[in-house]
Amino acid sequence: MTLLISVLERPPCCLTGGMRKEDTKNLQDFVNSSRTKGATDEFLAALLTRRGWPPNDVYSALGKYWESASGLAIPDRAGAGGSARDAFLYLLSFCVLATWTTAVGSMLFEFINHWFPDAVARNNIWDLRATVTWQMASVAVAFPVYLLVMRTILRESSHNPESLESGVRKWLTYLALLGTAATMICDLICFLDYFLTGELTMRFVLKAATVMAIAGGVFAYYLASLRWNRPANLERAKFQSAVFGAGATLIVIGAFAVGLGLAGTPSKQRRMEADRKRVDDLRNLGNAINLRLQQSPNAALPVTLADLRTGALTTDPETKWSYEYHAKSGTSYELCADFFAQSGDEGARVGYRSGFWEHGSGRSCFTLDASKAVPY
Repeated sequence: MTLLISVLERPPCCLTGGMRKEDTKNLQDFVNSSRTKGATDEFLAALLTRRGWPPNDVYSALGKYWESASGLAIPDRAGAGGSARDAFLYLLSFCVLATWTTAVGSMLFEFINHWFPDAVARNNIWDLRATVTWQMASVAVAFPVYLLVMRTILRESSHNPESLESGVRKWLTYLALLGTAATMICDLICFLDYFLTGELTMRFVLKAATVMAIAGGVFAYYLASLRWNRPANLERAKFQSAVFGAGATLIVIGAFAVGLGLAGTPSKQRRMEADRKRVDDLRNLGNAINLRLQQSPNAALPVTLADLRTGALTTDPETKWSYEYHAKSGTSYELCADFFAQSGDEGARVGYRSGFWEHGSGRSCFTLDASKAVPY
């Protein structure tokens, strides 16, 4: 009784600057004596914490009592301390999830722009190619990483079902749900705004539906994952993950295939880029010829391109053959080159401001006047 009174009348440890060895010994002696008198662990934990003892110290004292009474050390729980690993896996999965879903959505937006052109919008096929190829690369890297990380998470959940109740997993999942919910709300606001102002077009409706489908699918999957809080739910978790993964894979493969169709294979894109370089070279040659006549009004057109003595390229970037040049009457002349694709072909249109440099597949010639500006 004397020991009990002395412990209860002591000031809280948090006000005395921390635990001393004497305090720890007194706490342990009190726990041991109280347990032998029949006090329960719950009573002691509540009593001591209300008197200002740190919970960790209280449970440590109770643990030492039971280790001494049972003759066994308290076992460490398998998976304890895995919070950092859980955080890494879930953060990585959500980062790559955001990357590939954004890339797929951007690709679908570009496809919609291409298939449903707007007369007042700027459409440049070279911008489309550059955007599509970048998004394809993002999907090709992020999506397999996402599948691998999710497979790792589910495999570890099979060996350690308690990880489904991880606080880290729930916090990060709710953050992902917040992001997708905000996306869907913003999408609905934009849709209603366009509807109320009478500016709905098929192009906009398809874009709004794309955002809602992607964000809604992710939201539904992760909302369902919050119910995986028991070992018995592992089979359902695997089934729902398989369905989500299969659907996402089909969408990614479809978008990737369409992207290849629009942008072309890497070899085709290189040859299309060579066509653009040929047009740029011919325009630079035209500017060089114009500059020659401006500097010397009495000068005549060059006989050959070698007479220009400028830094303008005079050879084809692939064949290394010289571009064709023919001086005509007065200040008129002609430049020719061999092109890979017709400028109006699907995925090959250059998209210059004027239609002057539109060309066919094979040899194409352009007639210019040195007394006039070279068309862009």
